[in-house]
Amino acid sequence: MEGNGFAEKAREAKNEEYKRIREGRKHGTDPKTWKPVSYEAKMPETGVTLRDGFIKQLFDRNIETVLRCYQKEDYCDGPGWSHWLPASNDGRMLAGAANSLMWCEDARLREIVDDIVARIKDQVRDDGYFNYYPEEEAYTCIDEPEEPDSIFRVDSDKSERKNYDRVFWTRGMIAAARCGNEDALPILRAMYDWFNSSERYLPFLLRGANATNGLPGGPLMYHTRLGRPEDILTNQRWLDQDFWMDQFIEREPEAFSEYPGNRPHCYDLLELEALADEYRATGNRRYLDALLGAWDIYHSGYLHTGGASAICESDGPYPYRSYYISTGHNGETCGSVFWIWVNSRLLQLYPSEEKYASEIEQSVFNMIGSCRDPLGNTRYHNRMQGIKEEGTCVNTCCEVSSTMLISELPKYIYMEDDLGVWVNLFVPSEIKTRRLRLETETEFPYDGHVTMRVKESDGCARICVRIPSWAAGGTEIFVNGEAVCTGAPGSYAQLKREWKRGDTVTFTHRMRFTAERYKGRDEATNGHERYALLYGPLLMAVTGNLSDGDIPEIKCTADRLTSRLIPEQNGRLHFAVEGQPELHCRPYFEIDREVFSCYPTVSGVDG
Repeated sequence: MEGNGFAEKAREAKNEEYKRIREGRKHGTDPKTWKPVSYEAKMPETGVTLRDGFIKQLFDRNIETVLRCYQKEDYCDGPGWSHWLPASNDGRMLAGAANSLMWCEDARLREIVDDIVARIKDQVRDDGYFNYYPEEEAYTCIDEPEEPDSIFRVDSDKSERKNYDRVFWTRGMIAAARCGNEDALPILRAMYDWFNSSERYLPFLLRGANATNGLPGGPLMYHTRLGRPEDILTNQRWLDQDFWMDQFIEREPEAFSEYPGNRPHCYDLLELEALADEYRATGNRRYLDALLGAWDIYHSGYLHTGGASAICESDGPYPYRSYYISTGHNGETCGSVFWIWVNSRLLQLYPSEEKYASEIEQSVFNMIGSCRDPLGNTRYHNRMQGIKEEGTCVNTCCEVSSTMLISELPKYIYMEDDLGVWVNLFVPSEIKTRRLRLETETEFPYDGHVTMRVKESDGCARICVRIPSWAAGGTEIFVNGEAVCTGAPGSYAQLKREWKRGDTVTFTHRMRFTAERYKGRDEATNGHERYALLYGPLLMAVTGNLSDGDIPEIKCTADRLTSRLIPEQNGRLHFAVEGQPELHCRPYFEIDREVFSCYPTVSGVDG
């Protein structure tokens, strides 16, 4: 929709709505009219045990990072963002430790949670405000030049405290409460009571750096056992943006790239997280329609092959389907974390919609699997070509979000409903539910074979097995060695029977290469077509004797591209390029500091 005045119309709509918000003319809905919506299937908060494999390595290294950071004065290698955004620093440590405790007990992690919450408790003011910094160093900062009320001042850095710092602290405190700390949730409740009643500041929440950071806070609080309607009403009055929801519902392509608030950014995905939680709270179909429309827009125009975010906060603008890959500001780790959070909510609402599990899988194995360097530090960006970033340990937003996400990875493997278990991801693990105890054995992503064993059962139950959209052809499923069904790609196969201890379910998802043509604005300089290569869900990278800036060229026609990739003898998921011994292809998550490209060119002529 570029060139048709959309950006100007969006700014006008935003200015009018922000004026209404500032003047207090927006109102919430009557909680008596709300019709809460329950998840059809729920991801577990405990009861999953990881076994050795790719995901357990990520999970264990994340714990090591949290423990290492706890020994440092600022939880970091130097002050970095920890002094600027101290609440998120505690939120990172709390969630990293507390979420991990939901899956495995560790006295060292529990010490971290209890110590940080105790220090927070000592800092809380009598009125509930958590006192990392005075109010005037956060809530009076608007980060916009024109403001008639002189009490509120421009301060780009500190204006992130009222939204970003608050919400990532909220996530950490909820995690602390979930793992058993009895003080965390009452402290959080007191803070949100202060926040919901601070009408001096609420009209200016959207006027600050990365203001979309603030949208999920109230809904997250509401969906705890101490949630109150005011948590949702505050969002409805001061943070919901009707003009933006209208754009999502109408599926306006530039709704993300031309967002007229503080700045377009992958952080706009937090609006989708808030929409999902507000829909569950109120049952208002408008939230759901906006969420589904926004998902379609983002998925079709702001997501790289493999799950990296194609919109970032710098080197923009990033128009719909521009898909820039030459900029270093690309594939922000936060974007992948938020995309997982959004899709996890949709999958629990619509558990048979395999596409949401597929998005989680790609983001986890490709982007989250790549965002940590060998030292356990976090890459802010997951670049698509050149040399990967070195990781940092200074409390960046990507360190905060990835620490939270990796510590809760076990929850995404399965879901539970009244009838049994849904299997979303193929991970060596065990789950214990009300009806089944189920063990999964697999070497995925290195091999597509999966064996599941029933360890305990109370009788008749349903096991729903995901058949990935990337699976080559149908997947035949066997129970105790007998073929029972063939699942179609992009669905869940449902197995309902009287399960007994020792029953086995086996299947093999056939993995193969697929090539997706690049259609963004960074076409190769030689004019040849560029392709991304996927092996099953895995984004692959081409390496070789390359200098930074080189784009590898595979000498073949596009229709022969995948057939030119030959398995190497010295490594699983390592492939040679037939006829070009200098080039190699392997998973993106294995790349460290060598030169690579996820978008090689194709010569168009067989070499």
